Amino acid sequence: MIDQATNVITFKPRTASAVQSHPKSLLERIYTAGSLALPADDVATKTAAVMLQALGFVVIEEILADGTPRRLVRGQARQAMDRPWRLLKPAFSGEIGVPDGEAARSRPV
Repeated sequence: MIDQATNVITFKPRTASAVQSHPKSLLERIYTAGSLALPADDVATKTAAVMLQALGFVVIEEILADGTPRRLVRGQARQAMDRPWRLLKPAFSGEIGVPDGEAARSRPV
C-alpha cells in the first residue's frame, strides 16, 4: 500500500506456507514412517519431493478423487501438483513403503 501523503511503501511480512522443511528432514520422516501424506496445496514439499524422486530416494503416488493411489514416474509429478500425494520409502530391501527396521524383521533368516 502506498501512502500518498508521505510517499512511504509499507511492507507486510510474508506468511510462511503450512509445511516447509529441509529435504533431509523430509527423508527422515518418510523413512521412519514408511510413507507421508501431503495435502494438495503444499507446493514447497512437493517440489523437494520431485527432486528426491529424480535421485531415487522417494516414490510418489498421486491420490485420485476416489481415494486410490496412482504411482507417478519421473516427469509426471509436475502435472499432478494439484492433487494430494503420498510419498513412500523406495523398496531397497523388500516392499515399497516399509519403514526402516521393518524389512529386517519380515525377512526370513
